[in-house]
Amino acid sequence: MALEKQLQSLREINGYKASGIMSYTGEALAVDSNDPNIDLVLVGATFNDIFRSAHDASKKIGLDACKETIISTPKGVVVMRCTGVDAKAHLHIIGILAADGNQALLKMQMEKMVKPVIDEIVK
Repeated sequence: MALEKQLQSLREINGYKASGIMSYTGEALAVDSNDPNIDLVLVGATFNDIFRSAHDASKKIGLDACKETIISTPKGVVVMRCTGVDAKAHLHIIGILAADGNQALLKMQMEKMVKPVIDEIVK
């Protein structure tokens, strides 16, 4: 329930469509959507694979694992945020916005979520 509450804080962001918290392996731990076309349990695992590939590619060139990946399309933006590969709980947070959504605010809110989400998982 506490994880879902964290996601609810993102609903106020202009252009919000969906969000989720996933394990490193892509298991959906909590999802929220106000768009009936977005099933994060289904597509979240695919986005998670993309993010994990970015982790690996970044490490291969000496940049360490990525903390954030942004996918921009003509109709929207997908922002993925990592709690950190060395965190007590290695999780991925995903947010989806309409193309004109407030991406800066989404990124700030996702960053604020990292500690409370980790704390909830490691209880």
